[in-house]
Amino acid sequence: MESKLRKYCIYAGGEWVDTIRIHPVPCDGMVRYVVRHTEEEDMWIFDSLSEALEFIMRELVATDRPLRVGECP
Repeated sequence: MESKLRKYCIYAGGEWVDTIRIHPVPCDGMVRYVVRHTEEEDMWIFDSLSEALEFIMRELVATDRPLRVGECP
């Protein structure tokens, strides 16, 4: 049975960051989080959502506003 890959979008404050997506992927009984930069086509994988968000804030999104995960518009 195929299932559509779910994706989460990132918001910095109230603004949608349109170039970053997070995909939760089942892997060996766990969930891993794939961060994808849609313009650069780069991907990174993390063991937790908090690790992924820390990386995004440190490396991809220059903001001092807190990041949150939400549904994509």
